[in-house]
Amino acid sequence: MLALSPRLQAVLDFCRSLHTSCNVLADIGTDHAHLPIAAVQHEVCKKAIACDLHPGPLGIAEKNIRDAGLAGRIEIRLGDGLMPLIPGESDCVVIAGMGGMRIWGIILEGMEQAQVARRLILQPQHDTRLLRKNLHKAGYEIEGERLTREVVSGKTHFYIVIAARYTGEFQAWSEQEYFLGKFLINNAGEDFKSYLAGEQEKISNYISSIKDEAMLQDARKRLKWLSDLIP
Repeated sequence: MLALSPRLQAVLDFCRSLHTSCNVLADIGTDHAHLPIAAVQHEVCKKAIACDLHPGPLGIAEKNIRDAGLAGRIEIRLGDGLMPLIPGESDCVVIAGMGGMRIWGIILEGMEQAQVARRLILQPQHDTRLLRKNLHKAGYEIEGERLTREVVSGKTHFYIVIAARYTGEFQAWSEQEYFLGKFLINNAGEDFKSYLAGEQEKISNYISSIKDEAMLQDARKRLKWLSDLIP
């Protein structure tokens, strides 16, 4: 069985924990196809589609799939974003490991494919607040979020995984919930507290260099939200 990084394991666990079954998982920007291989090996899905924009990583993905003996259950496709997918053929779409606005751009360009999927599992590297807002504005319901910790070269990184689906109904959270995640706030654990402390340190480090008054007020507001949640 293929061992995943904590970040990708969190994505896989979220796929597995959903109430609806996953028949075909599509991994957008699959790189070396580690996620679809693990998903099929662990029976999270029956089949998978590994998509990537670049031929090089996709060639490595194809070799990894063959070596795992899964060529009959995982298909590779070259193309940009959701474009390689036929609308409706994948009920669980994963877009992980890129910026939140890049993820949103992929959803916008492939809106037909995104809307008919039962679930989108998204893992933004940054711009998470904007991704949450755009999902709600476009009629997507955010069904849950998870925070995971990964240590690379002695440095701790936190990653947020979002599950969403299209309902066509507009939803709105508070600005604090968009900033920190409504589900994460409501289910705060030790990792979330460490994540908050890291965010507090980041803002504190650059707040003195902010010249724009509106941006300064926004930074102070975020610091207040963080301090209210940190015991």
